[in-house]
Amino acid sequence: MSSTCPTVRISGATFQANLIRLLNPALRGWANYHSHVVAKETFVRVDADVWSMLWRWAVRKHPSKGAHCVKGKYFKTRRARNWVFTATEKQEDGTQRELTPLQESDTPIQRHVKIRANANPHDPEWEHYFESRRRTKMQNSLKGRAKLYRVWLSQDGLCPDCQEPITTGIPWGVRCIVKRTEGGSNAASNLQVHQFDCRINH
Repeated sequence: MSSTCPTVRISGATFQANLIRLLNPALRGWANYHSHVVAKETFVRVDADVWSMLWRWAVRKHPSKGAHCVKGKYFKTRRARNWVFTATEKQEDGTQRELTPLQESDTPIQRHVKIRANANPHDPEWEHYFESRRRTKMQNSLKGRAKLYRVWLSQDGLCPDCQEPITTGIPWGVRCIVKRTEGGSNAASNLQVHQFDCRINH
């Protein structure tokens, strides 16, 4: 995997908040793309490269100012981190909003888990296994979690089999109403969230 950080052109005339808004989508996309491999050390190096790039940008904007002045204007201490590139802007409602660049090293590593060699999607004995994989895959993405939430809401938060509430404290899975092996889609309208204990009644 290349350790080169995402390329973003930065103009010296760009305001600090706009600069952070420009950087964050590139940083987020790059980190998400590499989050399935051993990338922690690379993420740390990218964070260092991004910080160095931001420091040079800040210094170029104020060539006549000393390092202490530049640091005080653009870099703050946030929680356990020093030298955090921080912009504060006023919102329409009058409140203050703080913007900081995303930290690549904060991205959790989620290794891809291969399907078991003997797993068969046509075999009912493996239904529980594939439902668990589907749930895990959906929970690991923002779009997947949003889809799960829509399905859960459409069921009023209840298991379609036993009509008991589905909560995070019980084993649950995601199944296709029309199975994928029978031509069903992965759309929210074809999904059901259910308690695993109710599978025998389905």
